[in-house]
Amino acid sequence: MQKTRQAMITEWLTYVADKLRESFNRDIKVAEKSAANDLVTEMDQWAERYLVSQIREHFPNDFIIGEEGCGDNVTSTDGTIWVIDPIDGTLNFVKAQNHFAIMIGIFQDGEPQEGYIYDVMHDELYIGIVGVGAYVNGTQIDQYSLESLEESLIIGNVMNFIDNRYNMQELARTAMGVRSIGSAALQTISVIKGEVSLYFSAGLEPWDFAAGYAIAESLGIKTTDHLGEKLSILKKSPVLIAYPNVHKQALEIIKQTN
Repeated sequence: MQKTRQAMITEWLTYVADKLRESFNRDIKVAEKSAANDLVTEMDQWAERYLVSQIREHFPNDFIIGEEGCGDNVTSTDGTIWVIDPIDGTLNFVKAQNHFAIMIGIFQDGEPQEGYIYDVMHDELYIGIVGVGAYVNGTQIDQYSLESLEESLIIGNVMNFIDNRYNMQELARTAMGVRSIGSAALQTISVIKGEVSLYFSAGLEPWDFAAGYAIAESLGIKTTDHLGEKLSILKKSPVLIAYPNVHKQALEIIKQTN
């Protein structure tokens, strides 16, 4: 019997997760990218090469966007596009050996279709299929209803709040409290699980938001930019992921940016 795409991706992610955990038993090469807190490791590069090779073997007509540059030079959203982040939260991976994830988002003509986030150290695989629903380790995720900022926690990048990007300090003052993990993947998962009502970042690359976008969409959780507009997987953008009523409330605050 031929394996489904979902089954194949699950196998690939499980294999990569095993290798990432094993890598803690040896020294790995770490290099700076743009700054001392923007790191890349040999495991980021290996994981992306592995995932790209599997996609090319089984889905040769599809296109790939990868954080570490192993994919294609994608300039159009036409067709099927895979968006890969081999280790989301590399700084956490290096310094804490915790709170990092592997992400794959699949888009068709610019629309989210499937999202996969593997929380490596908790061995939890989140899968969202638009029009079907979302699952963690095969168990369906309930749809939560968080109705207001005032009655919920929110999550985001600490420095964005400190710098008051897009009026984020007012978001913080309105909410019950603010949390931060240091991984776009796991912060999105906090929204999906109903732990917080909103995740906002002043700027995410496509590989940072693609998988979470698809999973959120599968649950009716709104994902847009800071103006409420549709996201493009071809460019970096502010990203707001929130329950519908909270999303509307947050946009009103964000749009007050000076």
